Amino acid sequence: MTSPLFLHVTDAHVTGHGVAVNRDDHKVVIPGITHATREGMLELLLTRIAERLEEEERTLDAVIFSGDAAERGDLGGHQALLDILLKTLGPVGIAPGKIVATPGNHDVPRGTPPGSEERYRAFIKAWRQTGCITPWLDGIDNKSTLNADKHRLLAEDRRWAIFPINSANWSHTVQTLKPPLDGLWDKIGALLAPSDDKLAVEINGQLNSLIRYDMARVSEEQLEIFRSIVDGTPTATDGAQVRIATIHHHLRTPSLREELKPFADFTNIELLRAALAERMIDVVLHGHKHQHAARRESLDDGIAGNQRRVLVVSGATFDGNNEADAVRTLQLDGLPWTPDVRLTRYAIGRGGLELRDVVDDPISLWRSIDAGDGSTVVHGTVLDDVYERACAAAQSEAKGGTLIVDLDLPPDSVGTMPSGYPAPDALKVGERAGWFAELAGWWQLEHSRLEARVPYHHGSRLHRYAGKLDQIARIKLLLADGATSRALAVLIDPMRDFVTDGTDENFASFCSVQFRKREVGERSWVVDVIGYYRAQEFRRWWPINVAELRALQNEVCDGKRTRPGRITTVTAEARAIGRSPTEVSVPLIDRWLDQHPGRLFLLATYLAGGVAEDGGSMRDEVVKGWMQSLSDFDQATKEFNIDGVPLAIEGVVALADYVDSLVPTGDLQRFSGSLRALAMANQAYATTKQTEKDFKNWGAAAHINNLRELSARLLGKSGREISA
Repeated sequence: MTSPLFLHVTDAHVTGHGVAVNRDDHKVVIPGITHATREGMLELLLTRIAERLEEEERTLDAVIFSGDAAERGDLGGHQALLDILLKTLGPVGIAPGKIVATPGNHDVPRGTPPGSEERYRAFIKAWRQTGCITPWLDGIDNKSTLNADKHRLLAEDRRWAIFPINSANWSHTVQTLKPPLDGLWDKIGALLAPSDDKLAVEINGQLNSLIRYDMARVSEEQLEIFRSIVDGTPTATDGAQVRIATIHHHLRTPSLREELKPFADFTNIELLRAALAERMIDVVLHGHKHQHAARRESLDDGIAGNQRRVLVVSGATFDGNNEADAVRTLQLDGLPWTPDVRLTRYAIGRGGLELRDVVDDPISLWRSIDAGDGSTVVHGTVLDDVYERACAAAQSEAKGGTLIVDLDLPPDSVGTMPSGYPAPDALKVGERAGWFAELAGWWQLEHSRLEARVPYHHGSRLHRYAGKLDQIARIKLLLADGATSRALAVLIDPMRDFVTDGTDENFASFCSVQFRKREVGERSWVVDVIGYYRAQEFRRWWPINVAELRALQNEVCDGKRTRPGRITTVTAEARAIGRSPTEVSVPLIDRWLDQHPGRLFLLATYLAGGVAEDGGSMRDEVVKGWMQSLSDFDQATKEFNIDGVPLAIEGVVALADYVDSLVPTGDLQRFSGSLRALAMANQAYATTKQTEKDFKNWGAAAHINNLRELSARLLGKSGREISA
């Protein structure tokens, strides 16, 4: 999939009849040699950009114009800029419907009343009436006839959306005077210079400049419309939607440069910032200050103290002394899960020369700031997003280091499987959730017949610590009495797990879990859970751990006054192995011992040619489970994994015992022998240090293909079909 590409244009300041730019030193006037114009420079630059895109066989997904098309009140700049955009960028996909335009303070006539038709006449004629996307305009647009599609641009796959906001409704507005000054104001010039009409006009002009304010403000009415439009925008089917807002004025000054004037900044800046944070905006594009900057800012919602990291891009303009960042493109990479923005800044060019640009380093839209000690933090409210981002962090900046993942799911959600989880390929779409739920549920069983080999089984440690203490029952009693910091359970037993010199230790990576009761309303609480892991593999293990933590939350909550809250995992050593199976994938044949023991006997009878009495549905399910197990065994032998591999022993031995009880001959006898050989190979590997050399020797001794061939013959047509 091609990454979406947007062109950001701001502060063009054109008129259509040529605004001269003194980029060259003309000490004499020579016929036919004139200064360049802003219109000509911009047209040449956009033509060069279009040429490059055509060479790369790429198109633009949108042009985002953030205001100030006009120069010094010449409102012909609106149509002039639009004409240049359509002329130069039409060949690379730009039509009016792909242009998002917002007015700037130079785009409205000075002194016109806020919300008046006169204020927006030129802007509407050039941009809106030709089909461009424009913001909701105070005094012009009606809430009752709102058409959201005219005020947003949405990708066909809904993975990005652009929302324009108007901040120029009070730009260049004349202050309302109170009596008696309002009746005398226009007469002051004549009173002070009764015999000099020219001076009187000049006095009145200077006086009017004192009461005219270039104010930046977004009304609460427009913010309410903005809220409605954003919330009503269809979202992507996978991954979080990247939301871009464009506005003319700055959220904060993009440099250390000081500007001395009244209303230099938004009058209601905190309200605007809170609205952007609440609507989960990812990128804000603006102009006005004529300076380039791109930085991530933390916006506070102003109420609950929730922070949102937003990329704010300030666009520069161009003139004779500032040519390096005339326009810029923004490319969205990593969609849908790990979006980054790659900015390319284009310089105003010269005739006969190639396009000049500067490509900035990618800026992440999802990575959080380091916690201050080198830790990496990933936060989110959608499981799929957080899963992919945590895996990306574990493979890059957090690899081998501390990774904190904070997941704020809806209280009624259960431990589900992320859509990108590497489940067995043989599973159909409708089978994946059940398979995952059984796997996660096995780790939280209170008893397991595999405890002798897997002494760190989580459910046993939590519910029967040291063989007798139910830590979760204790926590339920503690939380029933109120909030406490003692609602803590441990899965490490030093007397059982530790060795003096630390050699040959084998204990859980899941070390401890703590519950925190948090009040969210009158007689209403949520219970947050924090799990600590000495090491954690994120591609396969982390979703299982999250499902376990959510199950534990549900166990300690009553579902009425207390509900599940946030899930936080803290790991001291993050890893992301990929599709290679780890010990989390407890073999299905072993899990049957705990969860479906009868299936092992049924499988033995089916292998021996027994007839299913249930019409075949159970037979198909059992046979498919066994063939899937063989496929999983085979996959486990393909790639060495430092986090261990799933080893089937107890379930394989139990199946061999059932087969032998049927007095096998021929293929069935050979099948039983192969089962015991597999169990012995797995047992032998489990006792090694499990180095890469040990792994290769084990894989050669497992003889999985022999078992698959025998299974297919014994199970007949269904076995061959499933094996294939």
